[in-house]
Amino acid sequence: MKAFHYLAAAAALLFAFTAASCSDSNEEPEPEVINHIYFSIPDGNSSITDNTDETVTVAISLSSPLATATSFTVELTGSDASLLTIGNNPVSIAAGSTTGTFTVASANAGTITESTSFGFTIRDLDPAKFDIAQNATVTLLPAANESTLTPEEQALVDQWRTAYGIDLTPWIGTVALQGTIEFPGSGNRAPFISPQTIQLSGSTVFAISKDADDTTPVLDMTENPMGMTEYLYKTLRQLTVDDNEYFALEDDGSGLELMELINWNAKSEESFTVSLPGLKITDIQDGKATVEFVAEGDDYILNAQGEPIYSPNTDEYLTYYYHSSWIPFSYQFTAWNRQLALIENNDPIAMEMQSYGISAAPATHLGLSDVLEDSWEIDEDEDGVSNLYVAPHAEIDFNAGTMTFIFPFDTEDQYGYSRITVTYTLQK
Repeated sequence: MKAFHYLAAAAALLFAFTAASCSDSNEEPEPEVINHIYFSIPDGNSSITDNTDETVTVAISLSSPLATATSFTVELTGSDASLLTIGNNPVSIAAGSTTGTFTVASANAGTITESTSFGFTIRDLDPAKFDIAQNATVTLLPAANESTLTPEEQALVDQWRTAYGIDLTPWIGTVALQGTIEFPGSGNRAPFISPQTIQLSGSTVFAISKDADDTTPVLDMTENPMGMTEYLYKTLRQLTVDDNEYFALEDDGSGLELMELINWNAKSEESFTVSLPGLKITDIQDGKATVEFVAEGDDYILNAQGEPIYSPNTDEYLTYYYHSSWIPFSYQFTAWNRQLALIENNDPIAMEMQSYGISAAPATHLGLSDVLEDSWEIDEDEDGVSNLYVAPHAEIDFNAGTMTFIFPFDTEDQYGYSRITVTYTLQK
């Protein structure tokens, strides 16, 4: 009898185990979690000059460690991928790791006359396992001094040479730079808490401005002004779509509502470019000159016709910020273009958001305070923060082949100004 009970109990246990196994086998497998891929440029230098040996290092970061070693074959996206070469490709990432790097260099085709930008993709990426959550952009600049002057521009250069004894020809085209951003920190969001010194490098493309005339040379920085394009876009993202503490917070509808309105988020494909027009060269004597680059007046938001936009919500014209002097970086950003189009069509939600600073406009978040006076007035002893304000100043030394800038600049979520110092040097 005891044997019967023992066998019955064993049979019941076996049945339970078998039933559990059958139940487990009938359950649908857990969906595989997507591993997000992030492209970034760690040192902020995202430009390469054609026909040089310059390189840009690009990092690949994953949201989760890999279970097994994996190789990713990186490809360029853009108008002509043959203009660049990729080194350390495929990129190998070891099991248990999340990072890898590759390099991008000029193929030395020597054929481009204007800057060309490229993004990245990965060949044969398994969409069930991976997606590209953040892309990066590398810009190929024309070879130094390869830009072609129009007859009218050449006439201006000749007139300035005769009148002032200076030659601006070497300054038209791509010019290399080195610089720093001294950032004061003391912000609230994680990227802006600590003071730091950010290195600037790469090149800027210069052109003769439409505002130049017989007596006054005027230049525009048409690509990567002050070497700051990557820094400015990264900062803009950190203040908006990459900011899950304040802007893109689901429980607070302000930033999220704008993102939904214009289909803008951390994964949306956007184009971001910067220029700095109107560098006026004055006080030319003995091979040196002053470069005037500060804008003054009202920083109005303009429509497609170049006219200020009136807001019935605030009963005044929209401005990027309430300052009367600023560094006039000019931004082209596709997410802002979509919001501006709605504003121009009198969309009440888009207009109300912009009226209260809920905006995709880069200039709403970057370059906020006056630069010709110290609006922050930081007392270093009392506030415990460095006062980095410096009066903006720039000069060009035609004999030495240098152009130097120093100026204050601030963004949202920092306490006090950053101090920016940049030196351009002509190739010998």
